[in-house]
Amino acid sequence: MNFEWEIIKRFSEAETTCFSYEEAKSGFAKKNPTYIAQVLSKMVSENKLIKLQRGLYYIVPLEHNGKNFIPNWHLVAKCLMKGKNYYVGYYSAMQIHNIITQPSLTEIIVTDIQVKPAKLEIQGVRFQFVYHNKQRFFGSEKTWIDDYSKINCSDIEKTIVDSLINPHYSGGIVEIAKAVYETRNKISKDKLFTYFTKAGSKVAARRYVFMCDLLEINDSHHESLLQNNLTGSILSLDTSLPDEGKIDTKYGLRINRDVQTIKESVYT
Repeated sequence: MNFEWEIIKRFSEAETTCFSYEEAKSGFAKKNPTYIAQVLSKMVSENKLIKLQRGLYYIVPLEHNGKNFIPNWHLVAKCLMKGKNYYVGYYSAMQIHNIITQPSLTEIIVTDIQVKPAKLEIQGVRFQFVYHNKQRFFGSEKTWIDDYSKINCSDIEKTIVDSLINPHYSGGIVEIAKAVYETRNKISKDKLFTYFTKAGSKVAARRYVFMCDLLEINDSHHESLLQNNLTGSILSLDTSLPDEGKIDTKYGLRINRDVQTIKESVYT
């Protein structure tokens, strides 16, 4: 049997879309490691494999033209974090949960370790690693992304909370407002409020109540959520924009995004 086919067959049967050079050496222990490296390099040049990073390869499905094949970004994220704690989050998680309409060309991967470099580009797609400390690394679940594959993804409530902590990783406050409105009858409010407390971000809770008031999403607990998270500090509503605009002391926020633009984006 052709050795290239042996490699594809072995790792395809393992129900994985990727493998490492070390796994190839272990799986074909009788082969010379230098020879294995040469074969893998040849397979990359022939578009049978995509080299994700040094020593990590993605198998191009036989039915695809490897030269033009773009792998599923979420599966690539899973491959890049093989054996490590991670979840797909922020704007990428919004896409998985079908609560946004505009796709992103950046896959956001949340990790509990510092990954360097923090940004990669593979097949024209950017991958960005966002570090969360132990306090904030929670709220993920195994999530189907197609008929065959699951990946680690933040649940809807954690996706909302993370996005409100760092709006710039989720397309800005306008996109988050759309997500908050779209999920208003889908989320568990108890879980959401618990997540705000567990994450330890008071400004995220304030941003949430501000948007709910703006979009007329009513809840009897919003007032207490706001009061429990007010501090003396004034922070921007949208971290993707310059820190300028009027201060709204009720929410402890600098409103640096036109509120009419937010409402129009949600209702139109």
